[in-house]
Amino acid sequence: MKTFIILPARMSSTRLPNKLIKKIGNKTLIEHMIITAKKIKDSLVIVSTDSNVIYDYAVKQGVDAFISKKPFKNGTERCYYTAEHYNARPSDIVINLQADEFNISVANINSLIEKLKKSNTESIATLIYKSNDDKEYSNVNNVKVIVDKDSRAVTFTRKKITSIRSSYLIHLGVYAFKFKALSMYNDLSPCHYEKEESLEQLRLIWNNVPICCVQAKNNKSIGINSASDLKKARELYGN
Repeated sequence: MKTFIILPARMSSTRLPNKLIKKIGNKTLIEHMIITAKKIKDSLVIVSTDSNVIYDYAVKQGVDAFISKKPFKNGTERCYYTAEHYNARPSDIVINLQADEFNISVANINSLIEKLKKSNTESIATLIYKSNDDKEYSNVNNVKVIVDKDSRAVTFTRKKITSIRSSYLIHLGVYAFKFKALSMYNDLSPCHYEKEESLEQLRLIWNNVPICCVQAKNNKSIGINSASDLKKARELYGN
């Protein structure tokens, strides 16, 4: 069983143009993400991109880089295409590590990997965290989630949804797939909820495919979606 850490890394971004090559300290965002990914032991790190610029950053950081100009609907489809190119086997684990999830914890990513390695029933897992910050909850860039009693996702949305005593569950931009499940995802058609919310995981919910949610511990990551997110990341990094 192999583990692939794939960073889908498009250059274009509507909310914050060229965000992956914005500097945080003396390194670009994509460089920070590659450095984090390289800390995950016994894995192959691949930057999958449509950009020659990002490709060059990956090569300089000493990781595999795969370039494709083929249009994909989302990062998960790009991950499937990349893993297939690298001859992933059905039981191999593929981590879709979104390339804008600054300061994501390696320990939390490892918890996803271990979840799938040890389980004979779960084939898709993702990270969530608990927050009681109303401002964070109200931000449409933060994806809210409801889970059932078995910690499987019921739904994801950018809109406000039910809370428990002002405690909210928010999604983090990391998915873990066994490759056979990733192949299945690629064969499914996008649903209308996915299109409306721009949330690729809703394709799975629509087709009754379970997503195991693993609660992150001590989450301090920042999804970089706007100029204010970038400012927050720079302040966290100390520049």
